[in-house]
Amino acid sequence: MKAVNICSRKLTVCRVSADGSSVGLEFLDHAGTKVALELPLEQAEAIVMTLPHLLARATKMRTGSEDARYVFGLNEWSIERVDNENCLIATLKTTDGFEVSFGIPFEACRSFGWNLQNGAQARHDSVSDKKEVVANKLN
Repeated sequence: MKAVNICSRKLTVCRVSADGSSVGLEFLDHAGTKVALELPLEQAEAIVMTLPHLLARATKMRTGSEDARYVFGLNEWSIERVDNENCLIATLKTTDGFEVSFGIPFEACRSFGWNLQNGAQARHDSVSDKKEVVANKLN
């Protein structure tokens, strides 16, 4: 069976079902026809997890640079404690409404905090424009 190819021209509506079990996207295709996409929550999660990777790949291809990144500007953030969990929840928000939350284990929180503090201090103290990347991967 051949896939139907729909080229979106404009996203018009984003919605969540009354019971929270699915999300819907409505948009206009290249001919101006209304198209609706309804996704169960699990499939929507899979798409959300895939899109940042696709944006990063597209940015690298578009610029021709492996160092290129698709960067979301941070507007707001919050840290929450969760009872009976071994983590904190960090929520990051952009100016245009994109929001993502991460459950960060306490040990990673300590490392992350240390790197943020020392990276900011090193940048402040630095005279050179040398690029430094600090990354940690959890097992």
